[in-house]
Amino acid sequence: MTDSRDAETERAYSYNGYERLGGEPRYLEAVVDVARDEYRRTGRVPQWCGVDLLRGWAFLLHRAGRFSSDDVYGLEWDAVLQAVREHPAARPSDLPPERTP
Repeated sequence: MTDSRDAETERAYSYNGYERLGGEPRYLEAVVDVARDEYRRTGRVPQWCGVDLLRGWAFLLHRAGRFSSDDVYGLEWDAVLQAVREHPAARPSDLPPERTP
């Protein structure tokens, strides 16, 4: 993992999606799956996603990566983090770190 990716995953993990959105993994998945389903159909993160949903989504992807051999840090990960960066309501503390080359 690159230093940039490490910083991204640390920021994603710092948002406890279980406490903030879903209580436990299955409930968090249920909340995030509505947006993920649209992402899978269109290839785009839905514009209606709020900052907490986006951060919870990144948290869920990161948690999934910790407990599986799947590479969760691909196109979906990048799209979710970029959506947080571009969200008009995102505060500096919400923003994932910028990637370094």
